[in-house]
Amino acid sequence: MHKVLYVYKWATMGGVERVLLNRALAFKASNFDVAQDVFFLHDSGGKKLLNRYIEEKSLGRYLKIVEDFIPEKYDTIHPIDTPEIFKMVKNYEKILFECHTAYAENRQYLAELPMNIKGLIVPSKKFKSDILQELPLRLREKIFVFRNFIPESMFEVDEINSEKLNKIPITYIGRIDKLKNVEESVEIFNLLQKKLGDKFLLIVAGPLTSEVDLFKLVEKKGILNRFIYLPPIAFDKIPKLLKQVKENNGVVISSSKGESFGLSVAEAIVYGIPVIASHIHSHLVNDNRMFLYQLNDIEEAVNKIEYILNNRYNCMQELTTLKKDLTDNAFLQDWSELY
Repeated sequence: MHKVLYVYKWATMGGVERVLLNRALAFKASNFDVAQDVFFLHDSGGKKLLNRYIEEKSLGRYLKIVEDFIPEKYDTIHPIDTPEIFKMVKNYEKILFECHTAYAENRQYLAELPMNIKGLIVPSKKFKSDILQELPLRLREKIFVFRNFIPESMFEVDEINSEKLNKIPITYIGRIDKLKNVEESVEIFNLLQKKLGDKFLLIVAGPLTSEVDLFKLVEKKGILNRFIYLPPIAFDKIPKLLKQVKENNGVVISSSKGESFGLSVAEAIVYGIPVIASHIHSHLVNDNRMFLYQLNDIEEAVNKIEYILNNRYNCMQELTTLKKDLTDNAFLQDWSELY
């Protein structure tokens, strides 16, 4: 049995915890002989939620939170965006450092990573190319990709009844900040309404930040009565929202300026919902231009949405093809090649 210790700064039940739970679900589904522990430097309220999910999904064999830091017990140590690890251990040779943040200011530590670590793990090939120049020269040959993914088992919730909407939902899921570029998604929705008529509803779900005054923006565009804001949704509740979007023939939108992977877009594809995404998501759709637009080109985005709505059958066929690279098998292949 391979024993892995993840080390992460904060237990928040955010994206990193999602990655760890997804890996545990994949290992369980394929009966891998892997034990994953995670040690958090600080609890920001996420430990209780994470433990609850581990229990509900019977994942204790594959993932558990530990309260004591005992690195000697493990075959490899995976710090995730936590350079503090280098003050906590003396032996760097079994450290596989994971970088998941798309925020350049939060990964400045990359330039100072020790040369003798085992390697660096990133969640997509595109992200690998994005950060290559930020790494010390001798580490550039020790980058491994553990493709992020969406477990199909996450969507085994088809019994959920979803509300019938009288508008087509255009749905954004993610942080409300400058990097995620939600302002452009609002602009796209506004032009869509003007071009195709009052047929649409804008749904925005995610944590608010001080960077974007979402409600002021929506009010300024005059679409407040065609707008629903949802606070951050627990990831095991995401399928309920996606089911509603799918059953109302909706589209998931992402105008992000930077992603290490692009979770909300990947979730939509795996669930079978058409997406319209900025070109930085090209790795998720195999560069399929049907689903991509150039950042700042609002008209192109609107035209793509119009095409998707008028050619839904073709879109669904394309999504089925794309889905296979975003589920468990891709990650398990990457894991097996390294371990």
